[in-house]
Amino acid sequence: MIAVEQNVFHSFLTKHDEKQWAEVLGRLLSSIHPVDQIATKIWFSFWPLKLARELQESTDAVQTAKRLQLDGNYRLDEQVDSSVDYFLGSRFWGGVKKAILEHAESMTRAASAGLEEQIRGIAAKVARDKSVEDRFVLGITAVGVMIFQQVRIAAFAAAAQGSYQIKNHQSPEQLLKSRLGKEGGWRAMFGGKKKHRVTFDESRQEGSFQALEGQDLSMASSCDKRDFQSQDRRRIAGPVPAECRSGACGYCWIGVLGGHENLSDAADFEKKRLHYFGYVPRDVAVGKHSHIRLACQSKCYGDVTIVIPPWNGVLDGGK
Repeated sequence: MIAVEQNVFHSFLTKHDEKQWAEVLGRLLSSIHPVDQIATKIWFSFWPLKLARELQESTDAVQTAKRLQLDGNYRLDEQVDSSVDYFLGSRFWGGVKKAILEHAESMTRAASAGLEEQIRGIAAKVARDKSVEDRFVLGITAVGVMIFQQVRIAAFAAAAQGSYQIKNHQSPEQLLKSRLGKEGGWRAMFGGKKKHRVTFDESRQEGSFQALEGQDLSMASSCDKRDFQSQDRRRIAGPVPAECRSGACGYCWIGVLGGHENLSDAADFEKKRLHYFGYVPRDVAVGKHSHIRLACQSKCYGDVTIVIPPWNGVLDGGK
């Protein structure tokens, strides 16, 4: 496997910025299986190229983290595998990593094929090897190529040598159905208020908490009295990290895998905060049912499936 920090493929990738990647993703999304379309968008929001470049180009990592107000684990190279746990395509992750490395090793001179064509080519090889349709592996292949660009060759090769434990064995149909959620919910024994399920870890039966009708996700999370802080010190109460509960701190940003319409519409205040923190690029409009939300600003009216990022910060504040 590759042990050096530079090769032709990695050099090719470093010439691509976030705007170019966004254009490629825009063309790829319709070819990705529906269950992983949102997962792919969430991953690229969770791990922006801007953050990786800020850290790589820093001469003082401590000061850079302080300037960006980073908290939690913001190092992708330390969580290459866990960053893709919520993908249907994660069950093919081992093959994807291997195929990317083989592609990198085989490229001895500048390729005439563009980024999109190379991603599709790698995905097609994985699909043939695993006897599945390309759409099941295309999203996670795009993610794998971006990880390769961000963490660089040695770290990616090290991650590829380890085995990956599949976290979710549900079928695509089961995942789609569960992520659509229910609008109804059930009534509490006392008070008559509806309750809804908020799933934050699809791989565990206990990976959810309850939200009352109209309750924001941050407050609902805080009612879960299990110990989450031993896993992540930002999780002071419940599985969703929280600090201010007013949209000021950005601790509670989440990805919404399913049940978007079961949350209140994103108001102008929340949209501005998502841009301020850098969780959504300023040149990208935040929709009323965005795949990135602030939990404290999102009121629940049905079942929802979310992903909780391992870090938070302020990437674009004041710009």
